[in-house]
Amino acid sequence: MTNIKWATVPGIAALAAILTIGLAGTATAFHSGGVAHCDGCHSMHNSPDNPVTGTPNSTLLKGTDASSTCLNCHAGSGSPTSYHILSTNGSAWTPGGDFFWLTQSYSNVVRGNTVTSDPDQMGHNVVAMDFGLAIDGNNVQAPGGTYPASLLSCASCHNPHGQVNGGTANGQDPISVSGSYGDIPPAGTIAGSYRLLGSTPYGAITAPAPVAVIPYATRFSDANDASHVAYGQGMSEWCASCHSQYLSAPNKHPAGNLETLSANRATTYNAYVATGDFTGGTGANAYTGLVPFERQETDKAVLLAAATSTQGPTTSDNVMCLTCHRAHASAFENITRWNMESELLAEGYPSAANLVAMGAVANADYLGRDIATDFGEYQRSLCNKCHAKD
Repeated sequence: MTNIKWATVPGIAALAAILTIGLAGTATAFHSGGVAHCDGCHSMHNSPDNPVTGTPNSTLLKGTDASSTCLNCHAGSGSPTSYHILSTNGSAWTPGGDFFWLTQSYSNVVRGNTVTSDPDQMGHNVVAMDFGLAIDGNNVQAPGGTYPASLLSCASCHNPHGQVNGGTANGQDPISVSGSYGDIPPAGTIAGSYRLLGSTPYGAITAPAPVAVIPYATRFSDANDASHVAYGQGMSEWCASCHSQYLSAPNKHPAGNLETLSANRATTYNAYVATGDFTGGTGANAYTGLVPFERQETDKAVLLAAATSTQGPTTSDNVMCLTCHRAHASAFENITRWNMESELLAEGYPSAANLVAMGAVANADYLGRDIATDFGEYQRSLCNKCHAKD
């Protein structure tokens, strides 16, 4: 287990207070969809009265590296008032998952053999030295791509300055609202990218930022099917910037804007409630955040309505990378949303005893969901939500 250096986090309480200002709207949030005030992340002169955390660096970041700077604000226990992605107890239940799982290892007897989990297999191994997050010990580059593991940081995927398509210096209109919550920008302005995701041209990103919306009221939790991220389109194409070999390649699971669901798959998703229960009908209550899909939609107002709907998919909707994977980290190998190695999810691992030993909150592995309660004691892999092979 890696020790997280929480003592190095400056002013978490004060920063959380700043982030909660203006919760009735999104305009006064720290990022506000675009570049924030510079001294939120940078120490302008590395001066004694405004020091950095760790070793001073050439970009004057308030952390040893880019990810440590992000985690100065985004590390902490799950909270209804601030967006945390690294906790000490698995309680950060945001849609991307909790980097907590990169710090943990657990052992279980699986089919008669003792199996010990590898933390490096549980997520995107962002390098955040101030928080004990190091380079991936297994991969030297992105699986299915060439992006160097040693360079992976929060800023590899998120543009901390919030620029869209190169920003105003590249001829774009100024950003006036966040791109995450469905806000409509005034004329002559634009919305930022969803979750400040980089949009070409930005670093290694070769695609526009994906279109998605999450209700502002539930932006910190992915434990509610009735209020969730509504994915529009472009997620898989964006992920393929680093994982190009997995985008609609031969002998790979299909994913992408062109991989719409067949009539059989859509019907199965809508009818499937749980193992042995196909009473979902036409799918008015079929949606589950554990198996999301893209709605092939770019209109933010339409997506915002979908984000508070439990309607299942149609044949115009498609599979994407995040149908099966989390973006940040999960309790399972290959960042999957459920345990792919367990016959019965409720009896899978990490076990309840593992969670206690790690100091994790109950049901941390499924972001607060109790699988036995939600699906049943004998629920099998959620691949069955589309394939019904159980």
